[in-house]
Amino acid sequence: MTDYEFELPDPGEGLTEAELVEWHVEEGDDIEEHDVLCEVETDKAVTDVPSPCPGTVEERQAEPGDVVQVGEVIVVIETDSPPSGGEEAEAAQEAAEGVDTEQGTEAEEEESEEAQAEAEEEEPEEEKTEAAAETESEETAEAEAETERTAEAQAEEEAESEAEGEESQSPATTEERVFAAPRTRAYAREQGVDLASIDGSGPNGRVVRDDIDARVSSGAATGGTAESGGEGTYAIEHPTTEIEPVEIDEDEERAERRDLSGLRARIAENMSRSATVVPQLTSGFRADATELVDLKERLDAEHDVHITYTPILLKAVVPALKEFPMVNASIDDTTDEIVEKYYYNVGFATHTDNGLMVPVIRDIDSKSIVEVAREMTDLAEQARERTIDLEDMQDGTFTVTNLASFGEHRTSGTPIINYPEVAIMGIGRIREEPVAIDGEVEVRPQIDLNLSYDHRLVDGAKANQFMEFVIEGIEDTDVLLGRL
Repeated sequence: MTDYEFELPDPGEGLTEAELVEWHVEEGDDIEEHDVLCEVETDKAVTDVPSPCPGTVEERQAEPGDVVQVGEVIVVIETDSPPSGGEEAEAAQEAAEGVDTEQGTEAEEEESEEAQAEAEEEEPEEEKTEAAAETESEETAEAEAETERTAEAQAEEEAESEAEGEESQSPATTEERVFAAPRTRAYAREQGVDLASIDGSGPNGRVVRDDIDARVSSGAATGGTAESGGEGTYAIEHPTTEIEPVEIDEDEERAERRDLSGLRARIAENMSRSATVVPQLTSGFRADATELVDLKERLDAEHDVHITYTPILLKAVVPALKEFPMVNASIDDTTDEIVEKYYYNVGFATHTDNGLMVPVIRDIDSKSIVEVAREMTDLAEQARERTIDLEDMQDGTFTVTNLASFGEHRTSGTPIINYPEVAIMGIGRIREEPVAIDGEVEVRPQIDLNLSYDHRLVDGAKANQFMEFVIEGIEDTDVLLGRL
């Protein structure tokens, strides 16, 4: 039996840590390969961690609530079948290969020496002397040439060092080599701080948010997006937030503190980054929803999946995104480039007990309204149960959020852009309103829509044109269906 130390595996997406949520096994339990050992929560989702081998749980080395680094041992398993890719197996294999290689090399050297000795015995003494002299002469000439080449190379290096300085001789340490969480990297970019210039105070030298704040407060923030992009380049300087945090002096008997972590921390970070980096403008619109209501009721009656207004409106924005590609684009703030996207991945905001999540319908332009409704239902359920895959919440190009959920009296709202997207559309509640039609007052269903957009890339006129295109399809569903 072997004690196998199982380390927290890398969840991908640049994540470096996870919070242990719950153990599914106790010490002493017998387990099979792929049995779920525990649940961990990353910045994006809760995931199961399966056992890599069968055996007996000998020791759990983390407790629920602990933040565990990738590569840190979380459990020791007593097993007869450690994973074939384990460190011990690799070390044994390397050791075996090393022994074989050394033995083979020694045998070859011995054979070569014996052959050389035999050849030397057969050569006449005079020929051996002449050959040795020639060899010695050649070796001396080669040594002198090598000395000259080394001296020339050193002289060149010294000249370059004097001309360019010591920094040019040392390879730059890039941000990717710095140990830091993804949200810490994003925060560093916002503050214009070069992570490579910071000695991290976290575990194993990891850079944490306090290190960045300390660098900013010292006035030594360098690098990142705050540097000029050169002539002809629009260099974006992200604002530096220097607001002194407020300490809350609560009544300990009537208040409780808990960490802002996991999904809620991720939401807070994304919203703060979006509001800080992106100059956002929101425009409000109202559309006649008569034909939209009729289309929804017909589709809902004809299909086995419940059709709401949201999948219809998700599809309604796609032709507009094709017509106005800047609304489907992004700005890469690390390179000051506009990224035009010729694919359409539309996200929809979903309320969960743990916070707001945004599943994404990929390639929505190739799917019908009914297919979108089915996929929405499945993804929303997975989001609420925290079983949704990370890839199902990534790579969105535009987002739609329903502002009418959980209340009947809300009339408007200002949705916050899901950065790095450049726009988000909020859907209001459909209401019966009196409207003027050909000089007569009629009561008709009306829907309010709000578009928030990144004013660096989308101006008010373009936003209005985009929404007029969307509303044209809402008010005339024949036009909408003809575009899909």
